[in-house]
Amino acid sequence: MLGVFSDLSARPLKTKKTVSMKQACFLLLPFVGLLWVPLYNRTDPILFGFPFFYWYQLAWVPVTSVLIWCAWKTGKHS
Repeated sequence: MLGVFSDLSARPLKTKKTVSMKQACFLLLPFVGLLWVPLYNRTDPILFGFPFFYWYQLAWVPVTSVLIWCAWKTGKHS
């Protein structure tokens, strides 16, 4: 049983990964865009019958997914 765990001590410890400035910008954009409510606290323009307040927030769902993917891809190459 001891032989199984002896390999683990030979491996180097993982170092702490840091977040680059580019990754931080990608990940902070949705927070800034959605937490700054006065930016979208209005009804006009209306899109497909939805006031701006609702469709702006809904539009951030796919945008946030793309930004998270971009942050992930940026981290894999560095």
